[in-house]
Amino acid sequence: MSNLYSQLPRYIQNSQVAKNERPPPVSETTRKFVPNFVMGSIESTSKDPAKIYTAKVKDKVMLLDNPLKSSEEKKKRTILKKKVKTMSAKEKRQTRIYEIPKECHKYELFVPLHELWLQYIEELYGKSSPNIFGQKLLKADFHGAILTVSKSKCASYIGVTGIAIQETENMFKLITRDNNMKCIPKGHSIFTFRLRDHMFTLYGDQFRYRSAIRATKKFKNKPSIDL
Repeated sequence: MSNLYSQLPRYIQNSQVAKNERPPPVSETTRKFVPNFVMGSIESTSKDPAKIYTAKVKDKVMLLDNPLKSSEEKKKRTILKKKVKTMSAKEKRQTRIYEIPKECHKYELFVPLHELWLQYIEELYGKSSPNIFGQKLLKADFHGAILTVSKSKCASYIGVTGIAIQETENMFKLITRDNNMKCIPKGHSIFTFRLRDHMFTLYGDQFRYRSAIRATKKFKNKPSIDL
């Protein structure tokens, strides 16, 4: 038989118990049953069932039974499944799970995040040209990017620069150098950021998706419409 398991240690092999162990007796009828059954089953579909038995069944370790799990185990699984409950959107709003506390509105806290983002975006850029990289930006993650609002229908947003610390479907939350958090809507806003002496432009109206959805969405070529 092929070596399915590793050998037992020497001290077990040489023990008296191991020496007295003998394989269980197998009757001649039992010994002949498997090859006769297999060859009888495949006789109608093959010219040489004996050859198939020798190649695929003989001296092979085979799992003949898949033991059923007890009803108690099934009950435990169903109970665990019922216990697992995700929060609804209303509960998330009530608990303010995504709200960044005021004591964390400090620019220097998010500088390491920006440095990590620079490493990520450099790897994403690679050796591609700016035009090809522009297509990659559609699915990129902007948490940690330093974004500047270059144009907006709301004049007070224009010129705001900060690290993107949170992105939702319709908004970028930026932390500015003077430790203020600005919530900039993507709609009717244009953002820019600089990388490798190139200035890249993000049209907010075309970015109105959550970052997780953008990563899997197939975008169609559309003309960029200015504000």
